[in-house]
Amino acid sequence: MGSYLGIDVGTTAVKVGLRTAVGTWIARSSLVPGAASAVARGEIDPEAWWVALRDALTGLRDEMSLSDVVAIALIGNTPTLVLVDAAGEPVGSALLWSDTRAQREADELRRERSPAAWIALYGGYLPVSAAYPSAKLRWLQRHRPQWLARTAQILQPKDFLNWRLTGVMAGDRWTSKGLVRLRPEDGGLSPLEAVGLPSGLAPPCYRPIDVIGQVTPRASAATGLPAGAAVAAGWSDTLGAVLSLGLSDTDGFVLSGTSESIGLLTRRGFPAASTVFCPPVWDSGYHILYGPTSAGLATVTWASEVLGLPLLDDAPAEIADAAHHPIFVPFLFGQRSPGWDDQVRGAWLNLDLQTTRAALGSAVLEGVVATERDVLEAAETVAGTRCRRIAVTGGGSHSAALNRWRAAYLPAPVFTVASEPVWGAAQLAYWAQHPATFPALGLGPPPMWTAVDPDPALQARYATYRNAQQAVLTYTAAQAGAGEEEGGRVHG
Repeated sequence: MGSYLGIDVGTTAVKVGLRTAVGTWIARSSLVPGAASAVARGEIDPEAWWVALRDALTGLRDEMSLSDVVAIALIGNTPTLVLVDAAGEPVGSALLWSDTRAQREADELRRERSPAAWIALYGGYLPVSAAYPSAKLRWLQRHRPQWLARTAQILQPKDFLNWRLTGVMAGDRWTSKGLVRLRPEDGGLSPLEAVGLPSGLAPPCYRPIDVIGQVTPRASAATGLPAGAAVAAGWSDTLGAVLSLGLSDTDGFVLSGTSESIGLLTRRGFPAASTVFCPPVWDSGYHILYGPTSAGLATVTWASEVLGLPLLDDAPAEIADAAHHPIFVPFLFGQRSPGWDDQVRGAWLNLDLQTTRAALGSAVLEGVVATERDVLEAAETVAGTRCRRIAVTGGGSHSAALNRWRAAYLPAPVFTVASEPVWGAAQLAYWAQHPATFPALGLGPPPMWTAVDPDPALQARYATYRNAQQAVLTYTAAQAGAGEEEGGRVHG
């Protein structure tokens, strides 16, 4: 049977996981040099991922031989732009997903085309925002034209490492979204051409499970991987994490980390949406409908520091009087799915002289989970179906406080699932050799799902939260309108 290797190219760490021929699973990780400060800057040296991969593989080789690895698949952070020259060498720093300097450029692009026109151009919904490729590319045209002049291909981090392993520059359509059309059969202008760049700067794109090449002798000497091992095109880290859960049709999920992704797996036909993403699972007949939020553990960590409370460790405060309990709208970094509003910010509402720090902390946990429900309901609407159960995984799945709110708020039974994205990458490697077996987890039994019991005391709060959220959105719109009116008086 051989062994299957998964690689998860995170922003700050690279993790490798090996499923051996005898069923052993072992994983190791290595920090990406300089990544901690790079996230804040929005730029990183792409070589740092190669260094971290080699270090992680060294740690893995100390525990287990890699000589019988037959297939490898990578998943990785996105949307990050790695510009390389004709020799595959980086022409400059990679622009991370956290880089939002292109706000001016995003505003320009939204004025140039309607939302419907952008959806048609991309072949599906993709926000025209500073974090995504179109705005980043226009920023590069304006501020780094010398980089673009030397660029032969625009890769994602996992594509860059695939190049180092195989000598083949290739990608997949979902991870390269914003560079290529998600539905090439529709024809028309490419996303790159829409910003005045040649479409050939995007790599050739394949299904995530398609083998794009083999480990070269040079890469074998550098990594310890066997020369000739098959390497698949790979996928995004979010979708790799979904694959690790062993989902069935209409199962929902919450990937709870610094930020979160929420959605469901469905066999329904290709949907069109502007609230959630709808990537197909290659040509299996499945789609993963999901949306990312800006709320998550980053928001809970902020509140814990501000309030001086261990919110992830303690159960939320009891709600003695729901009418007077505070509400927290957690848009500290703006709102992503389903509203896609970069300008909105968070707020506590319904405070009075009896409001305590514990109640404020409870409201933060409630708000984070309420945004999970917002996205899940949007995904259900697009899919035209309800999810039957919800798998929660990631760092936030270990918080009993958050899970207590989830069991009360989310619209289906909630389960915690012990899994990790790199297992999904290893599954991709397996499916590259056995494509007809999806969605069964060919490398072993499905992960254990542990039920979370709902707390009746916390139910029936969602309508109150939605009223507060709408008030915050209305306030943001009013402020934006007032700013435009003031700008007109100053400059008119």
